[in-house]
Amino acid sequence: MTSGIATPRAAGTTDATLLESARRIAATLPDRSLAIETAGTLPADLVDEFARNDLFRLAMPVALGGTGAAPETIVRIVEEVSRGDGATGWSLLIGNIGNAFLAWLDPEVARGLLADTPGMVVAGGQAPLGQAVPKPDGSGYTLTGRWPFGSGSLHAPWFMGGFIVMENGRPRTNEWGAPVMGVAHFPAAQATVDDTWHVAGLQGTGSHDIVVDGIDLPLAHTSVPYFARAPYGDPLYRLTAYNLLLTVMSGFPLGVARRALDEARRQLADRTLTGSGTPYLEDPAVQVAFLKHETALDAARRHLLGTLGELLGTLAHEESDYAERARLAAAIIHVYDVGRELVQGLFRLAGTAAALDTNPLQRCMRDLVAGSQHVAFSFDSRKRIANARLGLQTAPAFFGV
Repeated sequence: MTSGIATPRAAGTTDATLLESARRIAATLPDRSLAIETAGTLPADLVDEFARNDLFRLAMPVALGGTGAAPETIVRIVEEVSRGDGATGWSLLIGNIGNAFLAWLDPEVARGLLADTPGMVVAGGQAPLGQAVPKPDGSGYTLTGRWPFGSGSLHAPWFMGGFIVMENGRPRTNEWGAPVMGVAHFPAAQATVDDTWHVAGLQGTGSHDIVVDGIDLPLAHTSVPYFARAPYGDPLYRLTAYNLLLTVMSGFPLGVARRALDEARRQLADRTLTGSGTPYLEDPAVQVAFLKHETALDAARRHLLGTLGELLGTLAHEESDYAERARLAAAIIHVYDVGRELVQGLFRLAGTAAALDTNPLQRCMRDLVAGSQHVAFSFDSRKRIANARLGLQTAPAFFGV
């Protein structure tokens, strides 16, 4: 897909400089993880540092001020930050997904929002959990809704939320009999953040409920990203909205799982088996467990990056079918499955010491398991992807593959 909308990337911004900034910030995160978890959100100075280094603009189209980072670089940046701290990596990727969905707004509207908010971060979700009642003059809607799991809700100046258009108390339907849906963008000042985020994992992401009750929603602040791709030529926007979302999310399990391997190796190096005095890392069972998990993670990472590169290469010249696009979604879901098995296995291997709140290994387990609960990895999503791979999907599905 090509577009006449194009501008050069920011001067001095390269994939290498972006990755170096991510690594520098990530190196500071292990010492801050417990404080971030206790606060329940990212500290303001960290949000500002991400913004100053353009790390919230990784997935935004270049024409809207995005960095032009290669999709693989985006994966690697999220991986590096997530290795430093899972909640921070998750907050970074969600901020990038929110900003990426500005691409489905009219370009001038999106530029206007960005001009008014230089440190732009959008929190919220695309699930159609709101209700939008059309205004009589056709200028917009009256929007009411509650959107749970609004990661970044405490530092985002703008929110987004999916909605169903309502008429006479019932959903408006299209020519196929399905509800008419869209995504709303609205200022955080018009919403209430309901303190609901009391959870086992990803505590530091501030993923509270976002609530609005009868606010005015201009038609220009709505989009329909569910079926059509955005009109930009950036490599990332060759993907469907679903695969774009998954790609930005894919670095998280890679980074958290790698941190768990680092922590387990470090902790077990200082321990000996009771009775024999043999170092844990000299126990054949421990050695084999490390080999299994590290090999599985490396294989999943290579498969993901290889599949991403192949699909983007194909899409540069031709359209792909459902089955081909589903390969990428399946590879990313597989990375989450491998990461979850790894952190749970290493948690068991580390014994009772891993259960302490101050132990980074248990935080890795909680964060990755919590991230794996995202609706993108649900049974319904897996079923849709499986149908596409089997050739059983013959019509557009909600959010596609």
